[in-house]
Amino acid sequence: MKCIFLAIVFLFLGCKKFTSDSKQETDIIPAEPPIVIIEKPELPEGAIVADFLGNRDTLYAFIKEVDLTTQTTRIGFENKKLPEISIPESIGADLNILKLKNFHNDILLVNAKLKDTNFNEYYLFVWNDTVWKQPVNRFNIHKSNMTDTLIPIRNNPKDSTQLLRYYSVFDMDRASEKKYSWKLMQESVSIEE
Repeated sequence: MKCIFLAIVFLFLGCKKFTSDSKQETDIIPAEPPIVIIEKPELPEGAIVADFLGNRDTLYAFIKEVDLTTQTTRIGFENKKLPEISIPESIGADLNILKLKNFHNDILLVNAKLKDTNFNEYYLFVWNDTVWKQPVNRFNIHKSNMTDTLIPIRNNPKDSTQLLRYYSVFDMDRASEKKYSWKLMQESVSIEE
């Protein structure tokens, strides 16, 4: 009887030690840090992402509304962090980003869609002193002058206070079959503050 009693005590103590060892093992295993999923905002169709503020904090720009009645295109920005831009006499637009050495932030290049589909009309916008500014006036390039490699506006390598931009002019040519053509020109323009 004494043997049975000792066997039960040893069995009880052995089970208790086994369960306390198991518990210790689970306490030693460090808990995995929680997985944090950061959802990137879904971009509207045709949206572009840029550093408009110059602080390396990017946000997106997109075509918010095209009003065909008034022929006005409105450009909006992520979470309304920047005021909208309104493009008159346009029925849509394509947005692009430029990096120009004269500016520490990204530049918004807007290619406005016009009723006259023979032209590309360009606007340049830079965020400066809490407002959108146009460092140069809008300009047009005729479709016959457009190529895949043509960059409509860029830095002037000879003068850092100016930009080089292309534009089209109507050219009468009596020698040609058409009698006229659109000539691609380039000009250096001062950056307006």
